[in-house]
Amino acid sequence: MGKQVKIFDLLAKKQSLTVFKSQKRKNQLMEELNQVSSYKKQLLEISSSIETKQPYKTVAEIKSENWYNLKIQDELRAIDNKIEFLNLEIKNQNIQVATASEKQKKFQEKRKFFNSLEKQEKETRLESSIPSATNNRSKT
Repeated sequence: MGKQVKIFDLLAKKQSLTVFKSQKRKNQLMEELNQVSSYKKQLLEISSSIETKQPYKTVAEIKSENWYNLKIQDELRAIDNKIEFLNLEIKNQNIQVATASEKQKKFQEKRKFFNSLEKQEKETRLESSIPSATNNRSKT
């Protein structure tokens, strides 16, 4: 019985490490998502500030403005895709954290169950040994 308690204790500890690693990975993804979101906000501010209301522009100014707008739009599309990917990864990481913590709880419950069985077995052995000793003394 003692082996089973120890095995489930070790499995619970191992699963605890898995939960910790998954949570750490999720936090890294959340941090990256925050950085990308702030970068997107900055690009949107730059995009809105580029549009000037000059009545007359040279061809070079129009070309450069269009080129910058095109680059910003490309970057915004890439950022939107990255945000979508990070949201999906965070969702998957949440699922992994939940399943790992559920496994950990199950291992802890089994450890407690086998621990209680072991205690009951010890108590039963102790109780069965005590009456026999008192019976032997009373007979002599």
